[in-house]
Amino acid sequence: MAYEGSETYALGYKAVQEKAPNASGVFTIYTSQQWLYVGESDDIRQSLFGHLNEPRTCLERRGPVSYSFELVPAAERVARQQALVAALEPTCNLPTR
Repeated sequence: MAYEGSETYALGYKAVQEKAPNASGVFTIYTSQQWLYVGESDDIRQSLFGHLNEPRTCLERRGPVSYSFELVPAAERVARQQALVAALEPTCNLPTR
């Protein structure tokens, strides 16, 4: 369920340590059925560890969760995140109604 050109990894400590870069970009967290969250960060690995260590209520109890990422320059990160949120409509990014 990754977006075009991205690899998919299980969201766990080992996969984040081995695959997520300490670099600027955007990342998605999702299940096989649903987009959950799109984030942007100057350190993708650190942000994913943050989600593992202190999961948001929206991300808890979702079953197997995966992540993917894109390297994006700092000046373009927020715009790319907003574009992905608009396209994917991740549950945890949407305002509560």
